[in-house]
Amino acid sequence: MSSTSLKLLQPGDSVMLKRNLDHPAWKIQGPYDEYSGAHTLVPDPNIKEVLGTATIIERRDIPGTNTGWRDRKEQSLVRLPNNFWYDLATGLQDGSGSTLIELS
Repeated sequence: MSSTSLKLLQPGDSVMLKRNLDHPAWKIQGPYDEYSGAHTLVPDPNIKEVLGTATIIERRDIPGTNTGWRDRKEQSLVRLPNNFWYDLATGLQDGSGSTLIELS
């Protein structure tokens, strides 16, 4: 998915809400790894990836600052009815990354 197309989203647009299957929240403990001394995480085959569609209810464009103290990168976010914000540069849920949006 091109992040360029996500950046054009506005309130009222419909998106597909999916789980980010690469996120540890959707993985299970796998076989023991002798090299690292720990169990590996593998995708859980029982997890459904697609959660459904949702309509964007709010968009927020946050300007970046470069003051030398508490710098902030420029960011565009959209909010869905689940009240989570999604970064339009990546499509990932802001702060977590456990779910993501794609154009529907």
